[in-house]
Amino acid sequence: MSFTQVSPGSKVLLINSSHSDPSQLEEAKSFLMRQVTESGFVNIEKLSQIVQGDLPNSAYNIIYTNYFGSLASAHNTSTLSKFALTLVPGGILYLKEPVLLSLGSAEVPITRTTQDLISELKLSGFVDFEIKNATKVEMNDLVNIVEQVWGITDENKKKDLVHSLNGQLHLVEVVAKKPTYEIGASFALSFAKKAANGNGTTKKASIWTLSTDDDELVDEDQLLDDDDLIKPDKSTLTRPDCETSGKKKACKNCSCGLAEELEKESKPAPKAQTSSCGSCYLGDAFRCSTCPYLGMPSFNPGEKVVLGGNMMQDDI
Repeated sequence: MSFTQVSPGSKVLLINSSHSDPSQLEEAKSFLMRQVTESGFVNIEKLSQIVQGDLPNSAYNIIYTNYFGSLASAHNTSTLSKFALTLVPGGILYLKEPVLLSLGSAEVPITRTTQDLISELKLSGFVDFEIKNATKVEMNDLVNIVEQVWGITDENKKKDLVHSLNGQLHLVEVVAKKPTYEIGASFALSFAKKAANGNGTTKKASIWTLSTDDDELVDEDQLLDDDDLIKPDKSTLTRPDCETSGKKKACKNCSCGLAEELEKESKPAPKAQTSSCGSCYLGDAFRCSTCPYLGMPSFNPGEKVVLGGNMMQDDI
């Protein structure tokens, strides 16, 4: 493949999988070292170690994976997310991966199409996808993928997989970019920005301040005429049919509350109710609602009464 797009000063990561060709990997590293010059560097990391561990954040401009041999394995979402984290903002991932032409009923380790792979890359944080090419995996490479990449040695199962995947398994090359901002970065929205005063502290926004021109407001004094400013005479506030002296008497259409007050005064006071307390011994008919003897039979005056059940016990 061509590495002419690598510029001086680039930090490049080459992924070494279990099926990579060591000679191709070293050849690619030697070529890229000349491309990046002394201001850049080229590292090789084993895929197995990346799966089990982590990569440094924002450390590389370019990553190449599954490029160093005719065999390729699928990357899971976790590994793709680690690639996204270790790329600098705007970094590029060059990826080769086997995909199915269409999803079938055969039980195979590969369960996604090209569009499914793009969806996985989106979920991992990548944008701006370019599918450079997709080639059918030839029969010889298909057998090697089943044996060496997927580790299937059973002859019958291997034969069935090769037969079902012949013409259906493709090797797709995808170029994906990391956004120009760091993953997890936060930005202040334009309407949330606040101006700072001279002391460097945030000035509190006047949210409820009405901003308008003075000539649009009406002078409230202009809404009143001369008659509105005259203080009314007390005599004009009294209805002619109201009795203002002597015995109080409500007018026919009284609305000041005097009629209700006079009606209340004219009603006789309610008779005071006599209490039946002291007659508890006569029975419930002579006992109040809170009497402790309520519900018990009558007894003779002065007779000692013992309350039954738990009535003599504390509630607490």
